[in-house]
Amino acid sequence: MGVEWSQDRVAARCHANCIEYAREGARRSGAAGELVEQDGVVLFASGSDFPVLANGAFRVVPDVAAADVIGRADAWFAERGRGWSIGTTDWGGADQDLIEEAASRGLMTVTDQPGMVCDERLPDAPPPDGTALRVLTTEAEAAAFVAMADAAYTSLGLPAGVIPDMAGATPTVGPPHLVTVGAFDGDELVSGAQVLFSHGIAGVYCVATAESARGRGLAELVTRTVTNLGFDGGAPLVTLQASSMGEPIYRRMGYRELYRYATHARFV
Repeated sequence: MGVEWSQDRVAARCHANCIEYAREGARRSGAAGELVEQDGVVLFASGSDFPVLANGAFRVVPDVAAADVIGRADAWFAERGRGWSIGTTDWGGADQDLIEEAASRGLMTVTDQPGMVCDERLPDAPPPDGTALRVLTTEAEAAAFVAMADAAYTSLGLPAGVIPDMAGATPTVGPPHLVTVGAFDGDELVSGAQVLFSHGIAGVYCVATAESARGRGLAELVTRTVTNLGFDGGAPLVTLQASSMGEPIYRRMGYRELYRYATHARFV
């Protein structure tokens, strides 16, 4: 990795990076988003009212009681008439109380994914013939990425419209610490991914490929590209939470599972 970190420290930073991406989601929603951080709990709402990804809570101070976290989130989202979700990891049993409290309060476990880590830069790979790869720099490109990702994520069960609602009326390329890469077939953006720099590491998010462009290795290409952008930007490691579609690709590339990451949702 280039640094000597304990696996406890690695896991903590990976989870912190994930929480920061949730914060960015609320910020990117503009006036429609809300972000509150108080007494060890982060509460965030976006421009979408969908409970998973778009609205949620995290515990950022470990000794805050699980009942307090769930209770405060329930009250905050009830005021907004929304469902919500909370992310937990199984690393060292630190979130076991949250997992049990969520279950006892009727939250449903909707995802159970590997939280993965890449410890070293990957070999570069050229794009296939006819495909151009570049960092997105314009509002038009950002809007194209949002539209492509929105359609692509319906394959994972995310309702259409959630990602555009989270992005706001005018999607932007994001702050300097959030970089989006797109793969273009002519003028059409057909695949892409994001890398977020925070807490001394980098995290890969929103890997998506248009259904018409699948089977060409583009998901691996954009993931490899943003992973290496993370290392080139000074990150000693890169993390991601893998979907069922992406997990085999990431393992083949060199990512390893560090912990399980679960999402527990309250639907209204």
